[in-house]
Amino acid sequence: MSRYVVPPPRRVQREPGSPGARVALTRWLTALSAIGTFLVWWADERAGMNSTWASITVPMVSAVLGGSALAVWWRPHWHPWASAASTVASAIYFIGSLVSATISAQPNKLYEVASNAQFMPILYMAAFVVMVRGAALLSWLTYAGVVIAYLCLFGLPPPRNGDPLGHFWFTLLITHPMCILALSYISVLHSRLSRAELRAQADRERFLAMLSHEIRTPLQSMLGSIDLLDLKVRGQVERRAIDRLRQVAAQLEAHLRDVTEYTRLDNPAWQMHLQPVDLPKLVQDSCEALQSRARSRGLNLQCDIASDARLRDAESDPTRVRQILDNLLHNALKYTSEGKITVRLAVRHARTRVHGEVHNEVDDTALATDAVALSVHDTGLGIAPEAMAKIFEPYVRLEDRRLPRAEGTGLGLAVVRRLVDRLDGRLEVDSTPQQGTRFTVLLPLHGDAHPLARATMS
Repeated sequence: MSRYVVPPPRRVQREPGSPGARVALTRWLTALSAIGTFLVWWADERAGMNSTWASITVPMVSAVLGGSALAVWWRPHWHPWASAASTVASAIYFIGSLVSATISAQPNKLYEVASNAQFMPILYMAAFVVMVRGAALLSWLTYAGVVIAYLCLFGLPPPRNGDPLGHFWFTLLITHPMCILALSYISVLHSRLSRAELRAQADRERFLAMLSHEIRTPLQSMLGSIDLLDLKVRGQVERRAIDRLRQVAAQLEAHLRDVTEYTRLDNPAWQMHLQPVDLPKLVQDSCEALQSRARSRGLNLQCDIASDARLRDAESDPTRVRQILDNLLHNALKYTSEGKITVRLAVRHARTRVHGEVHNEVDDTALATDAVALSVHDTGLGIAPEAMAKIFEPYVRLEDRRLPRAEGTGLGLAVVRRLVDRLDGRLEVDSTPQQGTRFTVLLPLHGDAHPLARATMS
């Protein structure tokens, strides 16, 4: 049996500038800056090139940067304070270093001024990247500090008599405002683009909601009329025609639901609603709702639920779990012509490996924590190993000449993939061509558990 661990979809909310990406970037940037700052200070100290100011303050700045990285890693909501502290500490060091090097009598003072001045534009860029707000204000305050230091050292007229330090300072006064203005413009442009993207997403959702409502209203009237006609017809030909009408109306309603749901999942602001859920009851209800359809196709739909008490007190989004199961069941009914469909609900224990031939690079099948294992196993056509990755892409349907043309939009499994990822779960597929397929959804038992898609044991 071939095994495929479905990789999570590309996360829209992890785009640059989003809160999660900004926190992660701040954590890495401050940590690497702390290490790099300390290494440069250590090399210059051994070479005797550090001034008294650098010898004292650089280790302190390195400690502030390292502490900010640890603070953001330990408490992500401390990010605004940690980013501000690391940026202010760096700005104070740079200005103090320029002043101390200028007034010192050391022969290498020009090297220290030049080596520190070249990092100040990087400080401005880091401020605009890691700080949620106040980056422009802090950059202008830093520049004001440079102006005040210049006026105290050289006075108002531009330096003359070929003083290289004075001319270097004067160059800083001219170039830094351009850097800050450019970064401010880029920041404003990025904010406008982000707001425009969110407005476009909201407009698309409103349009789809309106379109869905306008179509569903006559659709419900059509279904009501079909039911009334069904009460009056007597012949088999007329009844088959009415059944076909009812089936087409149900397909149209399912198409609308899939397209609306898939579009809604693209919204980064869309969130799950975690609450206590009785998973055995949820699974049993979903199976009972599709029993009549399975029997009409000559299939045996079985439900196997483990007697683990934790399953009755799990924490998840019941609406989304039911949607995942319904999509998987409809997919099994669509591609199974004979045999049975088995739904299993159990707890997969941590460090338990499920053996099989893995056909992608994700081979971390052992879990770090106990997880809910919800699987749908059918005896249908099966899936070839090379097609396993394709079926989770939107608008993809597998066709087989031995079955009627597959109905649907091809969004069912794509929606399942995104919902599982939003629930911090993992999706696995085991299949043997001509024998059947098993889809397994692994979800955290509780909302505060580590994400199974990332917290895995090798």
